[in-house]
Amino acid sequence: MARIALVHDVAGVAATQAEILRAAGHDVDHIRMPDFGNRWGWFAKALTLPVRLLLYLPAVLNLRRGGYDVIHIHWVPRGIVGLLSGKPFLIQAHGSDLHVEINTPGLFRLNRRVLEQARTIFYVTPNLEPYIHRFDGKLCYLPNPINLRALADSPRAPKRVRSIVIFMRLDPVKGVHRVFPAVRRLAATMDVTALAWGPLTSEFISRYGDVVRFVEPVPHHQIGRFLGQFDLVVGQMEQGALGLSELEAMAAGRPLISGIDRSMYPGDKPPVVSSHSPDELVDQIERLKDDARRLENLSREGRAWVRRNHGYERHLQLLEAAYFGAAARVSEMPIAM
Repeated sequence: MARIALVHDVAGVAATQAEILRAAGHDVDHIRMPDFGNRWGWFAKALTLPVRLLLYLPAVLNLRRGGYDVIHIHWVPRGIVGLLSGKPFLIQAHGSDLHVEINTPGLFRLNRRVLEQARTIFYVTPNLEPYIHRFDGKLCYLPNPINLRALADSPRAPKRVRSIVIFMRLDPVKGVHRVFPAVRRLAATMDVTALAWGPLTSEFISRYGDVVRFVEPVPHHQIGRFLGQFDLVVGQMEQGALGLSELEAMAAGRPLISGIDRSMYPGDKPPVVSSHSPDELVDQIERLKDDARRLENLSREGRAWVRRNHGYERHLQLLEAAYFGAAARVSEMPIAM
C-alpha cells in the first residue's frame, strides 16, 4: 500500500478522501494549510505573500521529507507548496479557484504554473473542463465523494411540496438572480427557507426577509437532518453542473431542482428537475407540488444516482487509477457507503 499526502481541504473533500484511502489500507497524512488572509482581496494577498509563504513552510518541509508515493493538493493556488517542494504532485480544482481566481492578477500566473507542473489535474464538476482544456492530456474528472450513510437521517420521500429550501451560497456565481425573483410567488403557498451564507446575505435578508426564513448553515454532519425538514431543494442555477450541495440533497433523498445542463452528463443522466429562470422555477414547483409519484421517483432515483457516481467505492477506484495508473487494481477492502 502507498504512503499518501493529502494537502489542504475544501468542503471536507480531502478529509473524506483520507477516510476512504485509509479504509483501503493506505498510509495517509492529511496536511492542513493555514487560512491566513484567505478571504482578503488580491491586493492584500499580494502584500502579505512573504508572510503566507512562511506559514506554508512547514507543509513544504513535510512534503520534501515525508517519503510520499503520492502528493495530492486541493485548491489550485495552494499548489504553490507542490512547486516549492520540488516533488511530483497532483492538483484538485474545485471551482472558484478556476473561474474566479483566473481573473485575479498574479494568481492567474501562479495557477498556470501549478497546472503546468502538476502530473494530474483533477476537476470535480464537468463545467470546469473548459477552463483547463489546454491540459487535456492530464485531466481527470473526479466527482466529489458523498457519504450516503451520513446523509441517511432524512425522512421518506415527501408526498407533496409545502416547504422548500434554497440550498446555495448567496453569490452571483450560484445563479441567485434566477431564483430569488420568484420567492414572493412561492411564499404565497409554501414555506421558503434559504441559507444566510455568502456575500449577498445582508442585501437579500433586507430585500426578502419578510417572505423567506434565513437560517445559518449547519455543521456538515447535520446536513442530512437539516435537509429532511424540507419537501424540495432548490440548488444552484448558474454553473450547469451539480455541486456538492446539490449532490448532498440528492443523497439525502430530497427531490432537487437545479439549473442543470444535461449535455455535461452524456452517460448517466442525473434525475433532477431543470430550471433556468424565476418563471420556470415557479412553473416546475407548481407541477411537482402535489405529484406524489414523481416526488417519490426523484427521491429514490436521485439517491441511487449519487451512489453509482459519487459513492466511496467509485471514488476509491478513480483515485487509485489516477495515482498508480489505469491498470491499478482497486483495493479489495470493503468501503463504507
